[in-house]
Amino acid sequence: MPKRHDKITKSVNYDYYWDILFCTVPLLAVSCFYYGARPLLMMAAGLLTAYVADCVVTPLHAAGYRAHEPSSEAFAALIVLMMPASAPYYMVVTATIIAVLVKEAFGGEGHYPFHPAAVGLVAATLAWPRDMSSYPAPGTVLALFSSTGVVLTQGNNTTLSAGGLPSDSTINLLTGNVAGPLGCCAILVIVACGLYLLVRGHMQLSTFVPYLAVCVLVPWLLPNLNELPALSAPWEYVRQRIYLEKYILLSGSMLFGGIFLACEPVVQPNRWSSRLIYGLFLGAMATAFRYYSVYETGVCFAIVLAGAFPEWLDRLAQRAERIRFMRKEEKRLAQHREP
Repeated sequence: MPKRHDKITKSVNYDYYWDILFCTVPLLAVSCFYYGARPLLMMAAGLLTAYVADCVVTPLHAAGYRAHEPSSEAFAALIVLMMPASAPYYMVVTATIIAVLVKEAFGGEGHYPFHPAAVGLVAATLAWPRDMSSYPAPGTVLALFSSTGVVLTQGNNTTLSAGGLPSDSTINLLTGNVAGPLGCCAILVIVACGLYLLVRGHMQLSTFVPYLAVCVLVPWLLPNLNELPALSAPWEYVRQRIYLEKYILLSGSMLFGGIFLACEPVVQPNRWSSRLIYGLFLGAMATAFRYYSVYETGVCFAIVLAGAFPEWLDRLAQRAERIRFMRKEEKRLAQHREP
């Protein structure tokens, strides 16, 4: 009797997660150019941890382990890209395990209210704040299994939150030749990855554009810059504001978080109007964390906090649509009743 082969079913967001993993390749290549092979080994540790944790945890709920569901590996890759190249391997392993546990605690892929990668990074930042906010200078070839003796510096967000302006040139910001998370600094590559995700239909502009608009407009209207008066008109000190906006856009994890975390299909709301409000709120929270914290990955805190609202926003939008529909029907019926 021939053996029956079960049909292999892919997860709903299978293509999205594989495209995320594909986008990590050029970002990882840039980090290896600046720091040597250590980022590659960190990525291998994260992916292996995600696979093992998935195999161990998923059988505990009814769905069981699904071989064609690469979300855990995608979350692990994002975690590694938002860590310093000098981060110890146990930080990568711990943050990845936390991300998998967060995903599976709510029923697995497609059910988690909070972005697992963001939760893992928040946990790592709170547990090891110094390690998560100190970065090796680009061009420092790191040892594979030890980061002792490496000279570490603060990221640009430390200078920005203190009311100063970093000194990195525009070309260094665009090419990633600055101190920061190993996958968040090469802005040209990040923009290319964002365009790829947009063409593939994985990036919702109704979330990203409001998020980016708030992240840009708030610093222009309320600049956190010591050399400017506390209350100055938006058309005054234009040159200083432009320099500030350059570092707001091209440094830290603001752009990376907006492309790879904010537009995650499970976490963001389903309706267009809800995504618009969600993007505005997320941009405001990300800007607040950028103003009042020194963490380059402050956007992760904003995404975790904003994760409590998408379902609520969808319900409000659905109720508003229902009310508008009922009013239209009342007007239509009233017109038919008129003689």
